[in-house]
Amino acid sequence: MLRAKTPWGIPDVLLVHFLRLLAGYVTVRFVYPLFFEAPPPVVEVTDRIVVVALVWFAVRRHGSSLADWGVTARRWLPSAAAGLGAGIVLLGVSVFSERLYTAVFLLTPTQHPLLIQVENAAEWRGLVVPLLLAGVAAPVAEEMLYRLYTFNALRDRYGLWGGVAGSAAIFALFHFNVYWLAEMLVVGAGLALLYYRTGSLVSPIVAHSFVNTAKVMLVFFNIRLI
Repeated sequence: MLRAKTPWGIPDVLLVHFLRLLAGYVTVRFVYPLFFEAPPPVVEVTDRIVVVALVWFAVRRHGSSLADWGVTARRWLPSAAAGLGAGIVLLGVSVFSERLYTAVFLLTPTQHPLLIQVENAAEWRGLVVPLLLAGVAAPVAEEMLYRLYTFNALRDRYGLWGGVAGSAAIFALFHFNVYWLAEMLVVGAGLALLYYRTGSLVSPIVAHSFVNTAKVMLVFFNIRLI
């Protein structure tokens, strides 16, 4: 179970989100061009590293540790099992909500750049980078930022359901794509509830990783669930 009182507040959360955007902009726009033209995977990895560093520093600055908020190997097996089960459910809900949302609002589907790379991959070696980014880097960094740091502050201020809705909305909006909005809202809410229920960040990381990895494989094999 998560702690009842979060030592950081909403202004701290907003500051971390702002610093993430600022650090990414400065690095990609001014630092990398001094040495090379950064390809999209490098930009993604840079963002994930910045996110993990910012959350780690922010948590430590408030006299806490990541282990206090579920980043621990203790009871990792049941936490991972819960995450895998939730990931299977969230994958189905994600795909269904995506199809329903685009059908109702008559939106044209748009793929994530990583999935476009997967579509163009001629063999398994072309999946290495997408799988590492989507299946490892994104789940770890995003769960630390949106669930551990953002959800807990909103839950402390607005209660469980306010935290779930608020963190899911921020998670969706920061993906900057109208087409993914409903899917990200649903998945973000599910991941927040999973984190709250298990008290371990391992669970939403595994669930998030399963959803992303499954989508990569479905695109590679050209399989449609619905």
